[in-house]
Amino acid sequence: MIAAALVLLAISLIVLLPAAYLLGRHLHRRQYLQDDLSPVTRQHIDLFQGGQLSEIAVESAKDRFRVLLERGEVDAVEASLRPGTHFVVQVRALTEIGTDDAGRILERQLQRRLTEDQIEQSWYWIDLATSLRSLNREQSLPHLLLCSEQARDMPLAHFLAAETACFLGFAGYLREPESRLGRAAMRVLHRALEGLRLGVPPHLVTEARLGEVVESLWDHRPSKADPLLTRVAVETLRHLRRAANAEAAFGDEPSEQEAYRWQISRLAALEEVFQDYLTESPQQLGAALAEASEPEQRDILQALVDLQADVSTWVLPLLDQPGFAHTELAVETLTWSRDPAVGPRLRSWVVGKVQMLDRAQRKRQALSRRRSSIPAGLPYPAILRALRGHGCAETELFLLMAARDWAPAIRSAALSSLGWWEPYQRADALLSLQDARRDPNPEVRQAARAALARLGERQALAWFRQALTCDDGHRVHEAIQVVANESIMLLWADLDRLADSEDADISLHAREALERLCEDLDRGKA
Repeated sequence: MIAAALVLLAISLIVLLPAAYLLGRHLHRRQYLQDDLSPVTRQHIDLFQGGQLSEIAVESAKDRFRVLLERGEVDAVEASLRPGTHFVVQVRALTEIGTDDAGRILERQLQRRLTEDQIEQSWYWIDLATSLRSLNREQSLPHLLLCSEQARDMPLAHFLAAETACFLGFAGYLREPESRLGRAAMRVLHRALEGLRLGVPPHLVTEARLGEVVESLWDHRPSKADPLLTRVAVETLRHLRRAANAEAAFGDEPSEQEAYRWQISRLAALEEVFQDYLTESPQQLGAALAEASEPEQRDILQALVDLQADVSTWVLPLLDQPGFAHTELAVETLTWSRDPAVGPRLRSWVVGKVQMLDRAQRKRQALSRRRSSIPAGLPYPAILRALRGHGCAETELFLLMAARDWAPAIRSAALSSLGWWEPYQRADALLSLQDARRDPNPEVRQAARAALARLGERQALAWFRQALTCDDGHRVHEAIQVVANESIMLLWADLDRLADSEDADISLHAREALERLCEDLDRGKA
């Protein structure tokens, strides 16, 4: 039993290895330094890069826990489980003991908030999920589903979802998609599928039997359009387009390739019905917005963002409601609206509440202040980002004014919406972008470079090409990510060359970036 558990634990750790890079991207965005990482985070990065726990420490903890459990002193064992670098050692020890008492102790830790550090808490939950699965504790799955609900906006949530989806009993909860745990399971499934684009290896497809799981969900789908099923369908279709690239991760393992193809064939059988379902979803989901509860509205809006459809008819009235809880999500859906009234509406919302000229005349700050200077209820950065879909001379002037704002978050958001159309006042736009290239804030400088690259400015394109071909692997990954996020189509050929890189990680990342550019291009033609 213990040997089998350790094999499963090793497999789970392999599944989570890419977490180190995903975490690195998250930390870079928040401008952390290595010295700022908690000891627990550094410990897990080391473990996921091939480090080993001290066997002496694990055996010592096992001996101590075994004696306490034989005496019936379960509370004493549980009291010794505290946050820190020793937590994973103690979890491993209880996993190797493998008794019902040990399993129940591990399960109860899911209900504890061990730290306020979200990254560290993510590691603790992943440790527990991995151990509970290796113990085949199906009775722990409801607790993990609810735990995943709490973790859905936290770092590494995709990896916790992947671990949860691999439980043998997971598919059973999807047969009741309108129950509380059924809804939680659908969110976990969506997050696991989404994770396949964000660092979770394709081994998840076979280990979680995702083809069979998604097929079961479709067979038990709700009678009306459902936002969570919509998101699952969107991610399923996205993975199908990436299946050939994902299969390369299995190398020369015919049995694993065959198992992966079998699951993909189950997903491919649903492709046509999913496409039909998604064609009808925007109107049905949009019409349901007004009467939905706040949590349901969030799910619907997130699904509409995934669909990138024109839903302004239903979204604009929500923005007029006092106290509407999801203004940023609602504004994001307007990016893809073709209603000519949306752009003026968004601009006037800002002009009515913000003195843009006064803010532009103040000294530019290098760092954002902890307390927002934007009036409450005004999703200013979200509005600026949404305006990239509403190009006109008035929008361009509006964005150029916002690009001079004293707050770096506002400048960055405004600049990120430039360069998506040929400038109406090219000289003014280029002058503003050139000025932003020397901004004291690095995210603002990056947004300016990306906008210039979209417009074909040689210096900006040369900067990205140098980053894509340098010897620093982290910088290459970062450049690939920016090219994909900012949809810099003129660097397509450069990504294509990286897709054939001898470095497997860089190759996979470049292929994913190319897929994202393809999706952006298809949306532009729609």
